Amino acid sequence: MVWHTVANRTDLTEGRGWPVRVDGRRIAVFVVGDGVYAVDNCCGHIGAPIDDGAVEDGCVTCPWHGWTYDLATGEQLITVGRRAGLRTYPALVEGDDVLVEISGD
Repeated sequence: MVWHTVANRTDLTEGRGWPVRVDGRRIAVFVVGDGVYAVDNCCGHIGAPIDDGAVEDGCVTCPWHGWTYDLATGEQLITVGRRAGLRTYPALVEGDDVLVEISGD
């Protein structure tokens, strides 16, 4: 597992996604309260970018069709059967750097 610096803390705005590309993966990084979260930047419905979604109560809602995901777990919260959650990645702020950990899978 490798930690990647993906942004400066000042780049991120509370409740708004920040799109990054790490090892060929599209990832969205969010700051909510004291937490920083990283998830695949691709809604499980039809692949819409999730970084533009509205953030409320630790969840992000896809701007295209309203699927909602828990940022901490990636769980999809709206659709019957709860299909297609988002992959999550460990994330942290170290000094001014925002880091995301990517496993070698």
